[in-house]
Amino acid sequence: MDLKFYTIDKHYIEFLRTYPKLSNVFDNKENTSSFSRKYLGIVLSINEYKYYVPLSSPKTSDYIVSDGNRSIRKSIIPIIRIIVANAKGDLELKGTLKLSNMIPVPDNMLTYYHFATETDTNYKILMEKEYEYIKKNRKLILKNASILYNQKTKENELYSTKTKKPGYLKTVIDFKYAEEVYKDFLKL
Repeated sequence: MDLKFYTIDKHYIEFLRTYPKLSNVFDNKENTSSFSRKYLGIVLSINEYKYYVPLSSPKTSDYIVSDGNRSIRKSIIPIIRIIVANAKGDLELKGTLKLSNMIPVPDNMLTYYHFATETDTNYKILMEKEYEYIKKNRKLILKNASILYNQKTKENELYSTKTKKPGYLKTVIDFKYAEEVYKDFLKL
């Protein structure tokens, strides 16, 4: 499966966020943002579900500051940092893929993002750079998504009192619960 960019229907996101255990599902902040932005992500298959993995803009937490120097944190299982070289060869963080916030999504709630229809040239260039990174790092993305899904859905079995649970699992969406809510949505 190609990892292409999609937007997701805001009504589906709103439906998911009505469930308290899914309040950490990303939304596009349409009502609080001072400018219009696209809510883009990639879609991958896990078990029999399509999962939407949202893109996110770089945040302060994506950097480490040491002795006045700022460097980009390395990717970790729940967060893939999209790092590309600029014209001078310096590395720049363009965005992140938030595997920790991936959600099961019905096909009819997805809309393919066409680069050719993008009217904002700078945004189009950014998206093209992010897409190139995603294509080059497809194996890493799929591997991390699979690991994270397994860790979260089997956390009670995998992590006993002797085996320490990764701290990031606290903020990861409950995938099995999200799949049940997805099924509820399909019944509407």
